[in-house]
Amino acid sequence: MWKRSLFVLGLGLISSHAFAQANPVDPATPSVAYIRCPAGQSNVFLYQSVTKFEVVSSPKCDDRVDVLGQVDTLGGYLRVRTADGKEGYVPQDQTTTVAPAKPRIAIAPQPPAPVAAGEGSVLAGPLSRGRSSFGYDIPRAEAFGGYSYLSTDWQPLANRSGVHGWNGSGTFNLNPWLGVEGGVTENYQRNCLGAAGLNCTILTVMGGPKVTVHRGSALTAFTHGQVGIGSLSMSITGAPLTWRDLAWAVGGGADYAVTNRISVRVGQVDYLRTKLFQSLGGTQQNDLRISAGVVLRIGRVITE
Repeated sequence: MWKRSLFVLGLGLISSHAFAQANPVDPATPSVAYIRCPAGQSNVFLYQSVTKFEVVSSPKCDDRVDVLGQVDTLGGYLRVRTADGKEGYVPQDQTTTVAPAKPRIAIAPQPPAPVAAGEGSVLAGPLSRGRSSFGYDIPRAEAFGGYSYLSTDWQPLANRSGVHGWNGSGTFNLNPWLGVEGGVTENYQRNCLGAAGLNCTILTVMGGPKVTVHRGSALTAFTHGQVGIGSLSMSITGAPLTWRDLAWAVGGGADYAVTNRISVRVGQVDYLRTKLFQSLGGTQQNDLRISAGVVLRIGRVITE
């Protein structure tokens, strides 16, 4: 009885080995397959044999392999050769004869069409990082407001003294370098001319051309000339006494752009000429006005 069992077992082993070598493929014309990875894997394992599962390679998903043979052991294995010449066995359900789909060709986005000068929004000019960066483009209009210090020539009534106040102006730009400007300044001093209780107010209303002489990445420099009316009011109690006469000024300054809408006027210096004391026996006053403040940039930018 035991002799028959040994015979059957030996016959089974011989037939298994013969079955494992079944269905060979002509090495000269091997068929083609592609690796199909199980869900969640990026590669599969290529084994040295179907009885000793020693890994000889790890082909990736969609890799092309040449099929050299097929065995039905353990659900079916293909003997394959990878592109780098490694040979081994891979489970049959981890291969496919369907070639992987070609990756889609990415279409490069088209650059935006150029915008003609003066037709873009405010953001297109002042915030861009090219040739139009912050102060390079000039807004259609500008409104300035800030502090004013006036070094006032009181001759022949008293010595020169400093008078504090405010300065406001507006500019309409005709092109990147030329604009029309109008402004008002008002400066106050208590106990002026050395008289206790005497309050003095100097007011100027002037306008004229403004020329932008430099436009940098953020800094804009300008010069301007203004002509108009100046007035001096003095009061202790009751209605003030007021003198008016022609006034003019020349000077310039620099603005530093903080955002596309706001700049800081880091400094403006003007020579101011008035004749407010003629009726009091004086001739003319040579004043120096220094201002600083904030500039609001309004409207669509204009470029060269």
